[in-house]
Amino acid sequence: MDAGKENKNKVCVAVIDSHAQLREMPVKQLENSGYTVLFQSGYGQDALQKIKEGGKLPDVCLIEEDFATAKLLLEKHPDLKVLFSSTNDNEESVTDMLKTGVSGYILKYADPDELLTAVKVLSENKKYFSVGISRIATKYFKNQSQS
Repeated sequence: MDAGKENKNKVCVAVIDSHAQLREMPVKQLENSGYTVLFQSGYGQDALQKIKEGGKLPDVCLIEEDFATAKLLLEKHPDLKVLFSSTNDNEESVTDMLKTGVSGYILKYADPDELLTAVKVLSENKKYFSVGISRIATKYFKNQSQS
């Protein structure tokens, strides 16, 4: 069964990236795979406004390289499933992002299909981390459970 067809109109995704041209790629990929893109935006305040106007939280919110936007959205909507996409895989950056409460973190240079896998996993109320940072995430959550 085609995974894209199975998700049709069930999972709504928001895409936030300050680079309009770069935003097009994940939007097209998600739509072509049967996801509904609820909205796309260039920055956090605009995304908050769109959520408020639409009266509906996206099931998953993909945020590209924008730590401040992820933090802002999670402060206003702690239940939001945020998938953070970044080229940054150093421990400090990943840990800082995890502290904000993101549900997933994928590396931009990973397999393009990883985006679809991550969105599906987050929409099922699970967490997802790229292989390149899963060790950091595992260590972070292990430390959290011990404190």
